[in-house]
Amino acid sequence: MEVMDKKEWKIIDDLKGKVQQISEQQNMQKKLAHVKYVAVEFAYDHFKNGENKVNDAIGHGYEVLESWKTDSGIVVVLGRYRFGAV
Repeated sequence: MEVMDKKEWKIIDDLKGKVQQISEQQNMQKKLAHVKYVAVEFAYDHFKNGENKVNDAIGHGYEVLESWKTDSGIVVVLGRYRFGAV
């Protein structure tokens, strides 16, 4: 097994720093790109439809931003973010 010298460790540390810097820049450029409103009715024969829509959206990269209770169920607000230029 080959042992790395100080010069090689320095290169690795420099690269780690650059990766961290790029990651931080990408996080600062996180922008909301799409918003979706999904109604989930609490009626027994309808709730599964809304539930499936919410699960499908989450599976496609959406995150739950907020939800509101209504007389007949809830409205779920979902958002999908993009990094960099939107």
